[in-house]
Amino acid sequence: MAESLQFVSLERIPKTLVTVLCAAAEVARARRCQLYLVGGFVRDFLLGRESWDLDFAVEADPISFGEEVAKKVKARFVSLSLDPPTGRIVHWEEKAPDATADFTELRSDLREDASQRDFTCNALFVNAVELAQKGSAPVLDPLGGLAHLSSRLLVLPNRRVLRGDPIRILRAFRFAATLNFKLAPETKEAIAVSAPLLLNTAPERILMEWAWILQASTAHEQLFCMDELGVLTILLPELMKLKEVPAAGYHHLDGFNHTLEAVRMAEKAIKGETEDETLNELLKRVQDAFQVRFGYKRCGTWVVKFAALLHDIAKPQTMTVDEEGDLHFYGHEKLGANMAEQICDRFRLSRRERETVVNLVRSHMRPVGLAGAKQLTEKALRRFWRDLGEPTGIYCVALSAADLMATRGPEMTQEQRERHYAVLRRLMETYFAIKEARERIRLITGDEIMERYRIRPSPLVGRALRLIEEAVLDGRVATKEEAWSLLDDAMQQWLGYEHEKQIEGRKVQP
Repeated sequence: MAESLQFVSLERIPKTLVTVLCAAAEVARARRCQLYLVGGFVRDFLLGRESWDLDFAVEADPISFGEEVAKKVKARFVSLSLDPPTGRIVHWEEKAPDATADFTELRSDLREDASQRDFTCNALFVNAVELAQKGSAPVLDPLGGLAHLSSRLLVLPNRRVLRGDPIRILRAFRFAATLNFKLAPETKEAIAVSAPLLLNTAPERILMEWAWILQASTAHEQLFCMDELGVLTILLPELMKLKEVPAAGYHHLDGFNHTLEAVRMAEKAIKGETEDETLNELLKRVQDAFQVRFGYKRCGTWVVKFAALLHDIAKPQTMTVDEEGDLHFYGHEKLGANMAEQICDRFRLSRRERETVVNLVRSHMRPVGLAGAKQLTEKALRRFWRDLGEPTGIYCVALSAADLMATRGPEMTQEQRERHYAVLRRLMETYFAIKEARERIRLITGDEIMERYRIRPSPLVGRALRLIEEAVLDGRVATKEEAWSLLDDAMQQWLGYEHEKQIEGRKVQP
């Protein structure tokens, strides 16, 4: 094994990571054991990518070693696995809440350890003690990973590594998506053979890799490759039926390819890169909504794309042909929402992720319905936001734009496209109008409502606040007295006759 001319320098590593690195090196010196930086951190360092995840291979029990390092940096230590023993240090500095340091056991010598890692580009080592003492250390390359890193190829050390941990199948697509790498031909061949092994993998692990793949800007490319190698049919067999939905009418692509095109267009819509400049400007004002966190390193971007992947999932089951030979998919959004819920449960999405994805699948046709209405009213626009809320309503606008951009069949006229975009613009303008109204001084607070009607915190309080909000937006209410008058009448109906007398008795200026 020859040492590489590549070096890792301490000065290019974030200080918060250097703290843990030096503490780990100190423990290794005291225990007289070998300690190496390895894996994704070394790879990202050489690629010039920012990384907040340290990976250590230690010639000792990684659990007790990691616990000792955690005490030195006053951090929390979590045991991730006992077979093989793996631990993680987290939360040692408030400024870097996502920073982690993982400890695994060094398997025999470096070549043996490298042969059991996922890809050769992640089988690069740096002596952590030498790095801490000297400020720089060479990269050790047992399997030629540096050459593969340079050519941006994902190469397996051997095929056995996929059988040892099938999640590496998905990790290949994640690295391809996030690092702009290509799968080597032999890697593709091994994945195609090993794809069924994913059926025995924990759903929680699949979810992490799956979400990170979809979150990447080239997710659609990976989906095509996953389909080619038989991985997609293992993860989402429901998608395969979409290949039976022909290109016709409004659609220039079959159901499957339309879906993957919608995922590609969702990336554009999220960035504010639709065909409508005004809508683009509106979407660019809500970029924070797509960064809302839904889990560990999972944000709104992945939720929108997953919904795009599932938005037409029920079309095969609802497809009918009329007397003129035209295709219809009546109710596909409702059945699709039910199917999406089952899929989300299978993937073990969080409750908030599941609710958002299901709501998006159920509601993705609402803008189309508004575009086809004889008259587009402010009340209908506000009802959209009342029903979907934030950020789901914003996601629905982006998903609808993506669906439109992926639909270019002969029956889709330019007038229909313009009407659809006009609705999406109006929806976003209504969103900002509602937001501005909410930022004004509220005429009545929730506490005042609970005190006046002697009720506890409940959905009824929110219902009352929304009633006043809509009345203010409609111009029907301008003062606190007018708001109380409107609410008193409503509460008599909502609370029932037994409250009517006490409400009547309080119809005085508070």
